[in-house]
Order: sequence, then C-alpha cells, then structure tokens
Amino acid sequence: MTKADIVNWIIKNKKVKASKKDISTIVNRVFELITQEILNGKDGTKIQISGFGTFIVKKRAPKIGRNPKTKEEKLIPERYGVSFKIGKKLYRKLGNS
Repeated sequence: MTKADIVNWIIKNKKVKASKKDISTIVNRVFELITQEILNGKDGTKIQISGFGTFIVKKRAPKIGRNPKTKEEKLIPERYGVSFKIGKKLYRKLGNS
C-alpha cells in the first residue's frame, strides 16, 4: 500500500469535504511527523498508534560482521534501529487470541 492508495481510500470511503491535494498534504504530514519522531528519538522512544501498534527506537549494540566471500571480519558500530510491536486489536483481528 502506498501513500497514494491511502489518499484514494480516504476519498472513496470517507465523506470528507476536502480536495485530493489537501488530503494528500495531511497524509504526507502525518508520515513526516512519525519520521521526525523516530529520527529525534533516543533509545526507548515509542510512537504508539492506538489499535495498530507501536514503533520503538532501539539502540543496537556494536558487533562483529563478516564478509561471506572473504571471511574478513569488520566491526559494525552501535546504531539505532526501529522495531514494531503489533497492537492488541490488530493482533486479535488477525485471528490470534
């Protein structure tokens, strides 16, 4: 699903008195806000979307990586990553109890 698909779904399924351009701006702004919160986040920052799930910023520890061709080892420095934990409502809707 793309942002354009989301915009088209809103236009088709919701009775919104706004132009396609305005809806597209809102959808883009929401994703910009989520992205900004993730980028500014520190270890443990959470972006929770009720009924959907939570994005969690996690610090990844440094580790040794290995080139599979040459077997050369290289240190991969610590970095931040994002994980997603599915919300209870969505989890249940998928057929899990």
